[in-house]
Amino acid sequence: MKSWLALAALAVVVAALGGWLYYKPSARETQTQAVSTLKAGDVKRVRVERTPDVQLALERRDGTWYITEPFKARADGFQVGRLLQVLDTRSAVRYPAQALTRYGLDKPMARLTIEDQRFDFGAFNTTTREQYVLAGDSVYLIALGAGAALPRDAEALLARELFAPGEAPVRIELPEFTAILQDGTWQLNPPTDASADDRVAWAEAWQRASALRAERYDGALPGPFVRVTLKSGPTVTLGLIQREPEVVMVRSDEGIAYRFVQGAAKRLLSAPGAARQ
Repeated sequence: MKSWLALAALAVVVAALGGWLYYKPSARETQTQAVSTLKAGDVKRVRVERTPDVQLALERRDGTWYITEPFKARADGFQVGRLLQVLDTRSAVRYPAQALTRYGLDKPMARLTIEDQRFDFGAFNTTTREQYVLAGDSVYLIALGAGAALPRDAEALLARELFAPGEAPVRIELPEFTAILQDGTWQLNPPTDASADDRVAWAEAWQRASALRAERYDGALPGPFVRVTLKSGPTVTLGLIQREPEVVMVRSDEGIAYRFVQGAAKRLLSAPGAARQ
């Protein structure tokens, strides 16, 4: 009987210990400091300053990020997300914001402002392979990834998708043929023997078209042209300014050049089903 009571008591102790281990704060939470209380989902304004000549501003509208300075364009949401990861960063050390020279923060190499919170990036600690960051009235030592996410210029943040999330093509006019969405079905003019699946796949490739990289373009827009009418009404003109070694298309309304690898561009510029034949 006593042995059973002892086992029962031991079981209670083990259960209590297990519950404490489960609910107690993790070592990371108790031994590190958060550098911010902001949440990425609440952020609508971001500013990056690297030198007097490299300053850019971003703004989120209707769930989409846009570059607002030094020019206006769609921004790459993934790259902006990398910038916002600093909000989740934790540091094993926190120093008062004094003697900033020793941390390379008297003249920071870069400044990131998220909403109204400023993060100054200073020197590297070669021993821990971390970087000193000034946030508020404290200096933190954080992983190098946050500083590495800072773009070299505004072009590095350009969206690579040819169309914004809310832009849906309903008519795509190429020099050789035109595809039109009619009653939920893509039709070709002149008609071909392309299957319905081929036509749908081709149209979806245009909808999801993502370039290898994007860059500003301020030159003349030569032909040939591709004209894409969107469901919302406007027609977007794309100028084909280069075919080798990459295919480059420029959106006239944005002044942005999109560079595609030849394989991806061939599928877009060929008739449905032709690129795989």
